[in-house]
Amino acid sequence: MKRKFLRLGAGCFLAIITGLLPGVVATAGFATTVPVSADSATSIARSLFPISVASGTGTLFLTDPTVVFIDDRRLGLKVHFQAYENRPEMGIAISEKGQALVSGEVGYDPASKQVLLYNASIDELVFDSESAVTQRLRADIQSAWKAQFSNPIRADLPPHPLILPFRDGIQDVNYDRRSIYVQVVYK
Repeated sequence: MKRKFLRLGAGCFLAIITGLLPGVVATAGFATTVPVSADSATSIARSLFPISVASGTGTLFLTDPTVVFIDDRRLGLKVHFQAYENRPEMGIAISEKGQALVSGEVGYDPASKQVLLYNASIDELVFDSESAVTQRLRADIQSAWKAQFSNPIRADLPPHPLILPFRDGIQDVNYDRRSIYVQVVYK
């Protein structure tokens, strides 16, 4: 009994002293890692689609995103797209469909609460049919990619129900081929 009291007293003493010492902060909390499967990541991505992206003189309309785990470092987002350019005053009405895969290495910036995609690239850009028009559209898309995106690409955390409960505690996001791991600290 005396030994338990001494340990309890010593613990309380340390807690009080650390609270009084300048530069020492005592906090209580815990940390956990939340695994996110490709299916869950796809669900989160789908909550943000469809989206339109300017591409050269046209627009890309992106739908049906699917998150894919590529290798030990890279994960990807596969989408269906419609590339269109509509300028009736010039007699231009182009619409071509296809699929694209964008990949990169995931990271996180806790200060800005943004997901980062390092070394992002367009790995696939396939039109349903090939022609001189789709070759020009492909060149426009790749040129717009190089002009519009930096390294890393930054994206705000989406307001998805799977993320909202621990959004403010996210400290890092990692990936290891089997899952995306969200490291959360509760204070």
